Amino acid sequence: MLSWGAASDNVGVTGYRVYVNGTLLVSPGSTSVQVTELLAGGTRSFTVAAFDAAGNVSAPSAPLSVTTPLTTPPPAPTPPPVSLPQIQWSAGMETGDLSQWTEKVNTGYADSAAVAALVASIPPKTGNWVLRQSVTGSSGGTRMARYPEIDALAKAGTTFYYSWWDFFPAALSYGGGGWYNHWQIASNDASNNGAPIWILSISGSGNTMVLAWSPNSLAPANGPHNGETGSRTYTSPIAIPVRQWVFFEVMITPRGDFTGAIKVWMNGQVLFDLSNIKTQFPYAGQGLLTWITNNNYGTSLTPTPFVHYIDDVTVSLGRMPYAP
Repeated sequence: MLSWGAASDNVGVTGYRVYVNGTLLVSPGSTSVQVTELLAGGTRSFTVAAFDAAGNVSAPSAPLSVTTPLTTPPPAPTPPPVSLPQIQWSAGMETGDLSQWTEKVNTGYADSAAVAALVASIPPKTGNWVLRQSVTGSSGGTRMARYPEIDALAKAGTTFYYSWWDFFPAALSYGGGGWYNHWQIASNDASNNGAPIWILSISGSGNTMVLAWSPNSLAPANGPHNGETGSRTYTSPIAIPVRQWVFFEVMITPRGDFTGAIKVWMNGQVLFDLSNIKTQFPYAGQGLLTWITNNNYGTSLTPTPFVHYIDDVTVSLGRMPYAP
């Protein structure tokens, strides 16, 4: 606010002229004016002259020098911390072996091994090492399992997420007598007899995913939904990309009744979403109730050997970040 004393005149003062650095800024009728839009960090000289009804203009007042200070912009707000899901277990194979896993099981012509990505002639995902799973003959299988964390979550009925990155050098195909198992949820019944409950497989043509309940008819008889029996399959039309890393996520609500759920994403896109289902046998004091395995099981697969690579396997209480 710029203000000054009133001037007097024999005719009568009718207004004032306010100048800044000699240039007319405003001509108010009162003895004050609000000056705005001044750039910070500059010095300006203000003078005021009065004029009367006859058009007479007084000499300008003594100049008033005003310096506006430089303003410091407020600091940018600190972004909130990134909250990663509560990771219960992970395996990146960066130890150069499979020591982060609980168990490896091979059947027939198949094996799982930690290998350097560059030695395998594939692009690394995170770090240098990956898990290679290969079926090298007409029939065989290999699986990698981790027990403690998944079993504890299953017994508690806590929803969790199982995620991993997968690299397929080539698309998979097989004929009518062939089959393939890529990933599974397995569970022990009250007599501690184990069975695959849900499996993810790849169809014989098109390189698309299939989600199957009770593939060998050993899962609970009533299921997966109430009133259903026998094996059930669900298909997705979305083809799995080859020659690039693909991100798979599975959400599991572990239940031995019809309050469970399973949801599967590939590269952030939903493939399957089932609720009100069983995902395991009921808990009846089993030492080991439920576990999950990454697999490469099959018969009459093309190409042979059929190989895929895995990295950054994670069990968590929330979805892991996905960045292609």
